[in-house]
Amino acid sequence: MKPIGIYLHVPFCESRCPYCDFFTKRPAEGEPERYADTVKTELEAYRGKHIRADSVYFGGGTPSVLPGDLFTELLDTVRDCFTVTDDAEVTVECNPSSDLERFLPAAAETGVNRVSLGMQSAVDAERRKLGRLADRKRVEEALSIARDNGIDNLTLDVMLGVPGQTLKSLDETLAFVVDSGVPHVSAYMLKLEEGTVFHRRAASLDLPDEDAVRDLYLRTVEALEAAGLRQYEISNFARPGFESRHNLKYWHCEEYLGFGPSAHSFFRGERFYRKPDWDAFVSGEPVVPDGPGGGFEERLMLALRLTEGYRGEIPERLREKASSPMLRPFVEIGDDFLRLTREGFLVSNTVIAELL
Repeated sequence: MKPIGIYLHVPFCESRCPYCDFFTKRPAEGEPERYADTVKTELEAYRGKHIRADSVYFGGGTPSVLPGDLFTELLDTVRDCFTVTDDAEVTVECNPSSDLERFLPAAAETGVNRVSLGMQSAVDAERRKLGRLADRKRVEEALSIARDNGIDNLTLDVMLGVPGQTLKSLDETLAFVVDSGVPHVSAYMLKLEEGTVFHRRAASLDLPDEDAVRDLYLRTVEALEAAGLRQYEISNFARPGFESRHNLKYWHCEEYLGFGPSAHSFFRGERFYRKPDWDAFVSGEPVVPDGPGGGFEERLMLALRLTEGYRGEIPERLREKASSPMLRPFVEIGDDFLRLTREGFLVSNTVIAELL
């Protein structure tokens, strides 16, 4: 059995960003400890099953709000319950506004070797509109703290199409990213998710139109690739060897187990998830079955997020659709591969829906 990925969802945030629809909450007194105890109980269910893992990912929420000792306990429990390979990628998402002077030394000491920093923009005015608490200087400090603790595998999040963003302001962010020397970048287009503050206030937001967002995306791809950060997925760029091993498991339709409220899993052919509900989580409600996974259409849909695309036998009906005049500008097809073009990535959901 190939090594799997382990994902731990830490739901705590000091404040909620106006675009975020993830399951998060402000931590009340005692809740981080209760969270850690509950996740450790979930992990213990897999003790003795001799399951190997080569990636561990702490996402959120804001994992860096956890006290260092609780974080260490969680990662130690992962290692106690799974056989974590010596070369495992161990990632933690951090908010630059967290007390990283406290958190990152403990994280590095316990084995974290990759840090994902939620920057979104290097332009302070844009960061404020996005509800980010740290300024550009603090992002620089966060990178330095990580490196001072021996963590050089760093990734920055960038958001495209945010209120007030222009090609000029994006160039400022991209210059910051390139100058920082980070080996990985995630560049996501803003989506107005239902239930968020931005969704409710959409009419009053100064958002770039579709053509402008297209230009922002293409500028990002060109600038990052020119700097040696190769695009390997719709929203992800990396220097060779620094691609996110954990996230590639999702796109390659490989197995992973998720722990914590709202976490999803794909294991032994089945998909299941934990409710995005704090009370259900701490009361130990069982996972919710989500049907079988790993079928052809699912593997194709996930693989088409990658620049390498889908590799394998292409059914004739799919070949005919991909070769249609409507899809031809957005799809490349060969004897044993199918992938989206750069223009196809911009309308990937529509193209994939049409193909399937």
